[in-house]
Amino acid sequence: MDFFKSDKARQTKRKIVEAAEVLLMERDITKVSVSEIVKKAKVAKGTFYLYFESKEDLAWDLVQKGVLIFWHEITELKEASVSKETIDNLISKAINFSIKNKKIIRIIHQVKFLEFINHENHQSKFEEKFSLAIKAWLDRGIAEGVLDIQDSDFYAKFILISLHEILERMILGELDYDLNEAETHLKDIINKIIGW
Repeated sequence: MDFFKSDKARQTKRKIVEAAEVLLMERDITKVSVSEIVKKAKVAKGTFYLYFESKEDLAWDLVQKGVLIFWHEITELKEASVSKETIDNLISKAINFSIKNKKIIRIIHQVKFLEFINHENHQSKFEEKFSLAIKAWLDRGIAEGVLDIQDSDFYAKFILISLHEILERMILGELDYDLNEAETHLKDIINKIIGW
């Protein structure tokens, strides 16, 4: 059995990640050391390096934890019908993901964390992958005669960036709206933009 696939290994890695999350909610990433993380996780320092090459590697693990989970949802658009129900379902999943991952999203959006992981260089890559998946879904809708939009690339980017920004601002407390209450409004707006 592969060591990293065992239950004990998964539990140990989870303890390290959870300890890092707790510390990163208290202080920015530049002020949290690997020693503090392992102490909080109650594991040896060498154990940390079995799972992560560095603190940077752990930071990217936190980012990818969120991105990869939602990437799975976006890739399901390939097989999904081009319908109001599909986009409503995607919005519901985005909101549920945001509610479930509020803590990690708040950690990731700390200024020092974003600087630490060199966010600017990576954000456009993620946005491009996500918007291309949405664009492919919109293009399929155009080809099937279900949608009548002129620029699927613009629409895909608008939908992605709008949803991302509004959800992010709600999570960070910059907009005083409840995520659950906003769901209906977001669905209405996106559906009107698409033309349903």
